[in-house]
Amino acid sequence: MEIIVTTPFMPFSTSDSFLRRLRAVAGSLCVFVAACGGGADAPPPDEGAPTAVAPVITQQPVDLSVTSGQPASFTVAATGTAPLAYQWQRNGATITGATAATYSIAATAPIDTGAVFSAVVSNIAGSATSNNAVLTVTTAAPVLTITQQPADVSVVAGSTASFTVAATCSSGTLNIEWQRNSGVGGAFVAIAGATATSVSVSPAISDSGARFQAALNCSGQSATTSNAAALTVTAPGGVLLDLLPTVGLRDAAHITPANAIDRNADDSFTVITSNRFQKLSADLLSITPLAGTPTGGSTDGPAATATFNGPLGLTHDTAGNIYVADTGNHLIRRIAADGTVTTLAGAAGVTGTADGTGSAARFSSPTGIALGPDGDLYVTDAQNSLIRRVTMAGVVTTYAGSGGGYVDSANPLAAKFAQPYGIAVAANGDVLVADFGNSRVRRILRSGTAAGAVQTLAGNGSTNPDAATPDGIGTAAVIVGPRNMVISGNTLTVRDSATLVRQIDLTTAAVTTFTGTRLHPGTVVDGPPSMSGLSDDGGITTAPAGGFMVTTGRTIHSIDANGVVQIIANDNSGSSTDAGTGVLKQLPLTTPAAPQSSSSAGLTVDPAGNVVVAPAFPTLVRRVSPTGVVTTIAGLSSTSSQEVDGTGSQAQFASLGRGLTHDAAGSLYVADACGVRKIDAQGAVTLLTGQRYNPGSPGSSCGAADGNASTALFRSFLWLTMGTDGNLYVVDTDNYAVRRVDAVGNVTTIAGALHQQGSADGPVATARFLQPQGIATAPDGSLLVLDAGKIRRISADFTTVSTIDTSSVTGQISPTAIAVDADGTMYFGAANGLWSQRLGQTTATRLIPGGPSDAVVLGASPHLTDVIAITVLAPKQLVLVSEGKVLKVTLP
Repeated sequence: MEIIVTTPFMPFSTSDSFLRRLRAVAGSLCVFVAACGGGADAPPPDEGAPTAVAPVITQQPVDLSVTSGQPASFTVAATGTAPLAYQWQRNGATITGATAATYSIAATAPIDTGAVFSAVVSNIAGSATSNNAVLTVTTAAPVLTITQQPADVSVVAGSTASFTVAATCSSGTLNIEWQRNSGVGGAFVAIAGATATSVSVSPAISDSGARFQAALNCSGQSATTSNAAALTVTAPGGVLLDLLPTVGLRDAAHITPANAIDRNADDSFTVITSNRFQKLSADLLSITPLAGTPTGGSTDGPAATATFNGPLGLTHDTAGNIYVADTGNHLIRRIAADGTVTTLAGAAGVTGTADGTGSAARFSSPTGIALGPDGDLYVTDAQNSLIRRVTMAGVVTTYAGSGGGYVDSANPLAAKFAQPYGIAVAANGDVLVADFGNSRVRRILRSGTAAGAVQTLAGNGSTNPDAATPDGIGTAAVIVGPRNMVISGNTLTVRDSATLVRQIDLTTAAVTTFTGTRLHPGTVVDGPPSMSGLSDDGGITTAPAGGFMVTTGRTIHSIDANGVVQIIANDNSGSSTDAGTGVLKQLPLTTPAAPQSSSSAGLTVDPAGNVVVAPAFPTLVRRVSPTGVVTTIAGLSSTSSQEVDGTGSQAQFASLGRGLTHDAAGSLYVADACGVRKIDAQGAVTLLTGQRYNPGSPGSSCGAADGNASTALFRSFLWLTMGTDGNLYVVDTDNYAVRRVDAVGNVTTIAGALHQQGSADGPVATARFLQPQGIATAPDGSLLVLDAGKIRRISADFTTVSTIDTSSVTGQISPTAIAVDADGTMYFGAANGLWSQRLGQTTATRLIPGGPSDAVVLGASPHLTDVIAITVLAPKQLVLVSEGKVLKVTLP
């Protein structure tokens, strides 16, 4: 097709207006010519027209660093045929709407830091991508303002001195660390545990001149230090007696016996303790009453007055209701979220097997209870050997079982169980049963909305707790008396009666031992799976991070995802009333129900000035810092009679409460039954010398023999002191001798003769002791031994034994504890008070008189009774134990 276009005649011109008109005409032709010249008959392009040029970046965006909240802008520049198009990207992804040469963020945030920005510039000829530019967003340093500086303090020795600082942070969290030095120019050292706005100390005269300051920061930034405040300490007008100051301690909560535990939606835990329900906080620091009273009963109503009778099972729903297998009452109960208790099914005190609704139904010692995905409750009716189903309306039906025995069956009502205990329900509705009497774990398959076949999932019925290989697949495994259980995903975790925690894969039926050993029968032991010890009963539930919480008798434990066991709370008070809300970390230094006056206590002050206490009960070695912070160094609050090595709470002691001392490096040494244990600076406990106590044959580990660490023998009552020569000296009471132990545990007798009783001074080889029961080291290296009401002295060269004259003391004092200060003053406690006497002098002074039996009077007119341990805290300051209390004495 030919197209002819005519235009009015114009003179030839190369003017701009002519060229514009020519281009307009050419543009109109494109409407008719395919692709504007793309046709076969189109004329060739005008060789004189300019060629389009692709973009070239001439200005790259640059890295930026800005303060959070401030704007940030990135710019790019390029050359090339117009028009140029821009598209910004962040971390390689297109930013919607960012199509200008500059991209800006109005207000940056910390989340923007590290973001990478680039721009793609394009036109009709191509595109170019800029370099990457990185954005760094810094947080403005917070402003820390000290609003109250610590002030100088003047106090009387023995009273409390407190320093306070106040500060604000414009952002972040205020952190405080208190520090002290020994005087002007001295280096400041952090005070352990002193991180509050105030710090309190109970100073001695020797602390006068010390200075205290606070190091502060806002979430690690803007660090600054307060002014230093001076402490002035003056001597009291007379002897002062007070409790050793402590912070953060509470009486132990009553948790015996802890039969079951259940994890709540907020990660706190509900625990059944005898006839009561208590709540363990999610932070594992407190236990508070929830419902029930110590006295058994079946009363419904408010939490504080409702009563239960030995409940053994509990579960909960998403609304916060708790459902209870009230075993002794043969009831299923509900504790509402507000604490109100109602009976869902059963008749109080009436046993039977009747199905029905509410009070028409009958149970016989229901034990386990679990909530199914269908919203119904599943109950192990132990004495009926049945599995029951209970709706929220209280309708009870028999789900599986036909009485006692062992029968698997496709018909669930033809199957037989034997005293089923724990129960759990899988997500698919299968019911898992701890068939206690058959030593098997059974599974009731779900069939629609009803029970299907009953199978044996694991266990072969063996009741041998010492099976060499208890693990295995299905019926090849040994699960002795399975009790409580919990399900998590595809794994069933079961407590058995052989003190083990077992796990069963619900797909493969493989049985493995998760934690627990049989190394310590009857003893609760912290530690990894290879050494932990649990009792043979108690509850189990899941815990955060893949762990579990379990109860055993009077104890609540955590088990982490690796099977490491740690005691959280322990109550050996024997009390049936609420003693408090404390857990293991918060226990007081002594146990009121077992006063120290009826036994003994080890006591020392370590090189850092911490008071260390090792009472006969509870069996814990604990440290009290100068600011009163109490930490457990080693041991557990239990009634263990075994010696177990380990670190911290993994260690156990058989018989503490007599000898306790330390060396210059800070290691501790404790007398434990028939040997001496060492606790290093990290809390690791090992046997230094002597033999371990064997509770099965108590006499087999005791005796009288010198020798190396593995052959030496001691009797069971030992007192310790560290000599000035770095050796340990031991009073071996029942062997009537004083023994030396070197650094590697070699033992020699230095005074008296093994197992030869008498009362004679003279050369150490012929000297005899009548009933030695205490020892202390004098500044000159001599040893002071309490011996049947006398103070005997072993000379510094260990050649002679003499008796110190205490004839100026009126009455029979019978010293029960002794200590010596750096000036050579002896302090000895007795039933009639606290006494002092300088070495080399014959006059004793009664510092504190004795009081009535079982009475300690504090204050400026004090009285004491039965001082059983004493040590020097500082010049003119002592710590002692009397009547179950750790006390501080300040002298004028």
